[in-house]
Amino acid sequence: MKILGIGFLSESSVCLLDNGRLKYAISEERINRVKNWWGNPHKAIKYLLKETGYSLKDIDKFATHGLSALKKDVPNKIHFKRKKNEILSSNLKHSQKISQIKFLKERYDHEINANKRVLNNIIELKKRYKNLEVFDHHEAHAASAYFSSKWKSCYTLTIDGWGDNSSSKLFKCNNGNLKEISRTNTIDSLGYFYGSITKLLGFKPHRHEGKILGLAAFGDPKKAYKFISQMISYDKMNKCFKGNFEKGIYQSKYDNPNLNFLKKKFKSKDIAAAAQRRLEEIIIEFIKDNIPINSKLALAGGVFANVKINQIISELKNIDSIYVFPNMGDGGLSVGSALLAYHQNKKKYSPTKSESMYLGPKFSNSQVLKVLKKNKVNYKKFKNPEKFIAQKLNQGYVVACFQGRMEFGPRALGNRSILVNACNVSVNNWLNKKLKRTEFMPFAPLTLKIFSNKMYKDLKSKKKAINFMTTTVKCTSEAIKKSPAAVHVDKTARPQIISKMNNLKIFNILKEYYKISKIPNLINTSFNVHEEPIVCSPEDAIRAFKTSNLDYMYIEDYVVMRKSLI
Repeated sequence: MKILGIGFLSESSVCLLDNGRLKYAISEERINRVKNWWGNPHKAIKYLLKETGYSLKDIDKFATHGLSALKKDVPNKIHFKRKKNEILSSNLKHSQKISQIKFLKERYDHEINANKRVLNNIIELKKRYKNLEVFDHHEAHAASAYFSSKWKSCYTLTIDGWGDNSSSKLFKCNNGNLKEISRTNTIDSLGYFYGSITKLLGFKPHRHEGKILGLAAFGDPKKAYKFISQMISYDKMNKCFKGNFEKGIYQSKYDNPNLNFLKKKFKSKDIAAAAQRRLEEIIIEFIKDNIPINSKLALAGGVFANVKINQIISELKNIDSIYVFPNMGDGGLSVGSALLAYHQNKKKYSPTKSESMYLGPKFSNSQVLKVLKKNKVNYKKFKNPEKFIAQKLNQGYVVACFQGRMEFGPRALGNRSILVNACNVSVNNWLNKKLKRTEFMPFAPLTLKIFSNKMYKDLKSKKKAINFMTTTVKCTSEAIKKSPAAVHVDKTARPQIISKMNNLKIFNILKEYYKISKIPNLINTSFNVHEEPIVCSPEDAIRAFKTSNLDYMYIEDYVVMRKSLI
């Protein structure tokens, strides 16, 4: 059975599931070069079919999300009314009550209109692609994590901004069945809470939340906590998260005017620190109250792009281990939808057979060579390119790496990466400046698997997550000493563990680099032009190489170099 999964929200994407195996996946943004592009991914569908050699007639089923819009379900009127009553009976000033109630009305209308837009997307898909099945947004998130985890039984938690009339759901998953046991309404959104802090501090919500996470480590969470903590809480009675409209600050939107006073009163780093702490507290409280001891927990939804939260969850006493679906945001909905369609028809549990996120296109040496010649760049073919690259990395040069199949998801995992050694903490300043990035998190390390326990602590509960850079881990004194540029101020790092099996070329580079330096780590950051998606094609790679003025580029069997380095 061949199933084409389609996601049309932010970072819209498409995937091919062939008899349960995830064979191909790509986001529309990688083709049209527009970051976080939203809409039906027709270019990506066409690209996937061309790459795989299939036609639409070969596809047995199509799958997508947006079930509430298809059913024409409206937002929960009772919940909105309850919020209004809470505001009216609160101690807020009359003007604050009017403002908060006005927002509730605007939010309700917004959700009605958003559901109409989602319905239009589904209607268009139904016209183009016959036999389309539509699933719940959060169930699709959950399916992406559950079936990819390869755990027959576990809990799965999803948290994001909102989708299909919810902002979070908890499922008990067993033998291929996903049983919903808790849900949080759209306006009680942890995603909007963190996104509003992102917007307040001058960054783009739904894109730059990672900058807030990085900034938080430099701040004092106690300073702004009194106000930030009023915004959200855990509702123990209803087993869900709660946006505290009645306290006068929280609103479930990014551009929240009630937050403006915080910028006048506190430093940005202290606001970020308080927001991060509150988010951690609320999620931990929820997990402790709803998930039994020794449980396995799969995670998906945009909030779990927050690697610090994932670390804290993995270290809770009642959590045996975690797995975060690597494309945890809305880009992963295509995969979740396809998996639901597959298991709905199969009627029995079958884990995803794919072992990696290298699911995009790859390019042959002849294709690469043609592009190199066309662009008149300086290149050379080496007998042992990995050894040459390792030498240059040891000398402090910056090397872009373009090889094999492109990664699916927000993390560069070696195949579309920029590499540099991790010996000097100053790299975080000068490389970010070269790449025109404003970052507060350090660059993430690639680490040889055989040295992982010498570099990091407490990996057992994170062994699935550390292959995809979806959690931070505590660093050992050895890592702090040898790779200080990859270690954050709280003595953690966000590693990708590399073995011969999961990425041979990167493994060989690391092995050669270790022979020279006795250091098993290299810095890995995404290969892209600032504010553009990660590179997809050789043409994208050459443009990014030139724009960022990088030193070397290892592109399939060739090494490209700046003119001054020939």
